[in-house]
Amino acid sequence: MKVELKIYINRPPEAVFTFLRDKHLHRQKPGSAVLALDKVTSGEVAVGTRFREVVRMLPGYRGMIESEITDFQPFMLLGETFTGPGMRGKLLYHFCSDVGGTTLTQIQEFTFSKWMKALKPMVRVTLGYMLRRRLREIKALLERIPETSG
Repeated sequence: MKVELKIYINRPPEAVFTFLRDKHLHRQKPGSAVLALDKVTSGEVAVGTRFREVVRMLPGYRGMIESEITDFQPFMLLGETFTGPGMRGKLLYHFCSDVGGTTLTQIQEFTFSKWMKALKPMVRVTLGYMLRRRLREIKALLERIPETSG
């Protein structure tokens, strides 16, 4: 299953990239699908950096997702592979400068285990909703952060 989403964020690509690169440094807002997020490797975020997160996957069901940065081109591309309960996949963020801001494209591919395939129609709807909601939350957070002059 593949999901591709786009959203315009009124911030430069550098700010959007940095925010997503440093996702482990941001507090999750109440009601977020992400319940906990930790960077499990030391050093700067780069190819090979690993994360562990606990997410609300379905109502009443939490799962752990482990991910690793696989693509890292500052301000242009950020990608990771991930594994979770009954699934694995790849997430790519593309950052494109657009009229004073950024068009962020998120491409996410999922491969489901045999037992999850039966739930695929429900999972497709739920994941699509959750991914769109998360992008809107990212946009709102970034657009509230004051810009600094340097």
